[in-house]
Formats: sequence, structure tokens, C-alpha cells
Amino acid sequence: MKLGVTASVALFLAVCGLAGELRIGISGEPRNLDPALYTYIASAWLVQNIYDPLVEISVVGEPLPGYSLAESWEFNEDATSVTLHIRRGVKFHDGSDLTAEDVVYNFRWILDPDNASPVRKDLGPITAVEALDPYTVRVTFQYPFPEALQYWSRALIGIVPAGAREKGEENPLVSHPIGTGPFRFVEWKKGSYIMLEPFAGYWIEGIPPEGISRVKFLFFGDEASKVAALLAGEIHIVDWLSPRDYLALRRAPGIEVARIPGVMHQYMALNLASHPFGITKDEVGDERAIERALMARKFLMYAIDREEIRDEVFYGLATVMYGPWYPDSEWFSPVLRGRVLHDPEKAREYLQKYYELGGEKPLKFRIIATNTGWFVDIATIIQEQLRPYGVEVEVIPLEKRTLFATLKTLDWEAAVEDFAHGIPAVLRWLRFGYYKVPNHNHWYHASEDLPPQYHPTHPGHEEFCRLWDLASAEPDVEKRKELVWAMEEMLVENVIRIDLMMVDSLLAWRKEVRFAEGSVQLLGTLHLKAITGFSG
Repeated sequence: MKLGVTASVALFLAVCGLAGELRIGISGEPRNLDPALYTYIASAWLVQNIYDPLVEISVVGEPLPGYSLAESWEFNEDATSVTLHIRRGVKFHDGSDLTAEDVVYNFRWILDPDNASPVRKDLGPITAVEALDPYTVRVTFQYPFPEALQYWSRALIGIVPAGAREKGEENPLVSHPIGTGPFRFVEWKKGSYIMLEPFAGYWIEGIPPEGISRVKFLFFGDEASKVAALLAGEIHIVDWLSPRDYLALRRAPGIEVARIPGVMHQYMALNLASHPFGITKDEVGDERAIERALMARKFLMYAIDREEIRDEVFYGLATVMYGPWYPDSEWFSPVLRGRVLHDPEKAREYLQKYYELGGEKPLKFRIIATNTGWFVDIATIIQEQLRPYGVEVEVIPLEKRTLFATLKTLDWEAAVEDFAHGIPAVLRWLRFGYYKVPNHNHWYHASEDLPPQYHPTHPGHEEFCRLWDLASAEPDVEKRKELVWAMEEMLVENVIRIDLMMVDSLLAWRKEVRFAEGSVQLLGTLHLKAITGFSG
């Protein structure tokens, strides 16, 4: 009896132990699989499949109760407490049942400063966590915390059994995790792969789908070998792609690709505490100096052509930003959406005003940029875009650690970097980017807690902080939006920073893998619970 080609291949794979094996290529090796301790992105791909989050969030920041261990929740009237209803019938990989006791344990372990969890502050201003009954938890805050769910999507990305970290001298979850997710941990071969297998007791019907016998996450040191493995059929899914490889794979037979909203926010920080974009300590309160610096920043805002940067560096695969948040988000000011970004005539007018107010002619400044990735490329394009205006720009590549250390000093003028929005909460970004001291723009007002090495710069920071305080405590969503919009408009009007674009997340997988319609746009490809079929 002769076997057909397909049958022969299937038999060969079965003999080799590969039938039904879903293989995923990720950039780098995880360092830690404890959901309360990991910080490395490679760990996240494993964590989100071994565990379930208390509250799942879509790629645009909307809660998804159907994928969450908390099946519902209610805030009290002033958002100073939230009651969580824990899903019944959920089991951990060790066979134990999930209850409110486990959820309380996770909160309290992270909150304990002795455990040094990197997400402790993201739990918010918690004063009490208590189990009201076996499936109900109440969390109380020191002050209103209406964005708790967004923060917890990262801080509580995985719930572990109560007491799981105390078994043995070392925390076993770091290398042998126990979660409630669709796949359970099997093996970690250092330097090579991590193996998972479907969890038969998973609480969502049909997940994992039939056809997957195990999942192997393979570690790659470079993108070229990862893409080659995808094309050769050695792996079925990759974690991410560069724009160049995405465009090439779009035409490759047997490959599916997707482009979804990204989290990498590209920006140009401006030092408001030194010339030419800010004022010195001797100029505090000098209205002419303040106006002169603002004119230099407004020149820059209109002189930079973001679309050219998008097309040259990211091959068009990025979303141009009109201000400090996602342009299509309901949390972004409708007044700013669609505004004119590149206007050479306006740029020349503002540059002339800068000179008339005593600005150094020609305008000169340095751009520091991280010496890996695309940052130097962005800075160089901006350098060339400003040349026709007679503006002289020096681009200085720096190692990332050196760049961020430099930003804390006053010895720089402009910097090109990015920020990963791991928690899709606009108020978190507004606080981190502008409210916090020190922030990367040195935008401050006179206050008792302002460190002596800094000084008040452009007016408006005190009002911005007041608005942020109001918004962070405002339980009414529509009122909170209006406060957020006012802050965004203030940032753009005063050009506190130049927001450039959000780089799209670019994904690829082989056609042997089938995802539920719309799930990739909702969750991304490496949330394996979105897979509906596999024929590998």
C-alpha cells in the first residue's frame, strides 16, 4: 500500500513527535515566568498563555470580561472602591479551584514592598483588599482610582494559587509557573525553547482548539533567522516584524499578515530648561524669554514633516500623531484630531519671530538619539528637513542608558526616543510624561518639592497638574474625558513635546493557524486563546 505525500508527511511528523506541535518564534529568551515579577517582553508571550488576567484589556484599552477571571465588577459612586465578581468553575493547572482567596493573595503579595514587584505601584492607592465571600473581592482606594482596570491589566496579568510563591527556598513560579491559562508549562530547555501543552480543564469552551498537541516557543537572536524559519515552515507564528519584513511577507505564499495599533510612541523631547527651546534659571518669569523659546518650539512643530519620517523609516506602517495620545481614541481631543501638522510657511513665521525676540541666529541645537533601532534615522531626517530653513542641527548617537541619564541633566536641547504603552491608560501617560518630576521635558512650576537642580520653565505646569489631579479622581467618564482633552490641548498649544507617530504592531503567521475573526485586531497573535484551528 502506498501513502500519498500528505499522509507520508503526517506519518513522518508523528514519528518525530511533531504532529500537532504549534511552533512560535520569539525574539530572545524569557528570564522569568512569574507574572508579578517579569519585566522582559519575551516573558510576556509565555505569561499571557500560561495565566489568565484578572481583567483582560484589548489592544486599544477596552476591558474584555469574556476573557477575564473577574467576570464583572462595579465601582462605587466616587470610584474609591471596586467590587470584583470572580468567575466560578476556573481551575489552576495543579487542579485546585480559583477563589477570592487566590485573588486577595495576589494583590497582597504584590503590595508587600519586601517582594520588590515591579508592578506594585500599578495596583494604585489601595488601602484594603478583602474577600467578601468565596467569589467576591472588594478593593478600597485611598482616593478615587477610576482607571484601576487598565492598570491591573498589566499588574495582574496572571493570577497564581494562594501560597504558590512560598513553596521551597526559591520562588518556583520563576521557572515552573502554575496558572489558569489555556496552556500549562511542561519544559524549559535553556537557550533553546519552552514547551507548553493544552490545559484540558480550561474554562472557555473550545479553547485550546483540537489539533494542538503542544506549543513550543523557540528563541531567536535575530529577526532574519526568525523570518527564514517562518517561510520554511519551521515555525508557525512570529512575535513581531520590522516594516521591511512585513512588506516582503505580504507577498509570500502560505503566509498571513496583520497590522494592528501599536504601543511604541515615537517622540521628540524638548528641554524647556535651557536654550533654544526653554529658559535658563536666570530667565524665570521673563516673558520675552519665555515667548522666544515658545516660538522656537512652534517653528519645530510645523517644520517637521512626520509623513516623510513615517514613509522613509517605517515604510508607511505607522500612525502619525496629532498630539500625545492615539489619534483615533475617544480619549484624544477632537479639537486636535486632523489638525495641520506640516506647514513650512507657518514654520518660517515662527522662526522669524524667534529671531526678532533675540534668538541666536542661525538657530542651532543638538539632537541626542539612541544608537540602536531607528532613532538616529529619525533624527537625521529631521536634521535634513530643517536645513532649508538655515537651521543647524547636530545629531549625537548615545547608548540608551547614557541618553536617559543625560535627559535628567540640563545639558541637552532635543532628544529622539520612544515609550512603550504597556498599560493603555491615558492618565498614566500624562502623569509619566509631564506631571512627574523629573520629566523628560523639564516642564516644572515652583513648588516645595521641586529639586534644587531644576527650575520653573514654561507657564501652565501648575494648571496642568491641577487638571490631572481632578481627572484622576473624577468617576464620571465624560467629565474625565473633557479634563483629559483640556490637558492634551494645553500640551500641543505650548509645544511641550513633539509627538511624532505610533509604530504599528506588525504580525505574521502561517495559514495552518486559524484565528477567530477580529481576534488578532483585538488581542494580537500571541494570545493563543484566539486560535480556532491548527493543521500543522
